[in-house]
This record gives sequence, C-alpha cells and structure tokens, in this order.
Amino acid sequence: MSIEILISFCLASAALAVSPGPDNIFVLVQSLTYGRKSGIAIVCGLISGCIVHTTLVAFGAAA
Repeated sequence: MSIEILISFCLASAALAVSPGPDNIFVLVQSLTYGRKSGIAIVCGLISGCIVHTTLVAFGAAA
C-alpha cells in the first residue's frame, strides 16, 4: 500500500468519525424542538433498540 493511499484512508476515516450520524441529528433536533424530556425518551428508545438487536444477533436470530 502506498503512503498516498494510507493518508487518504486516514483522512476519510477521521472525517467519518467526527461527523454525526442520523441518530445524533434526530436526538438533537427533537431535543431542541420538544425539550429535554423528549430527547431523553428518544435516547432510551434508541438504546433499547440496540440492546434488542444485539441480543438477537448474539442468539443468531437476526438476519
């Protein structure tokens, strides 16, 4: 692998790491629009969805 490709890969990886994902943007917009309680409820929903999906993956039930 050449050094140019490695530098390009590192820069692209860093840019993707610092950019907010759709969940973060959704929580931010809903919190600003409807308040802190709404933001906390959305975060709890997102976390519970991750827990359910991770559990299904662990048992081989997710496709």
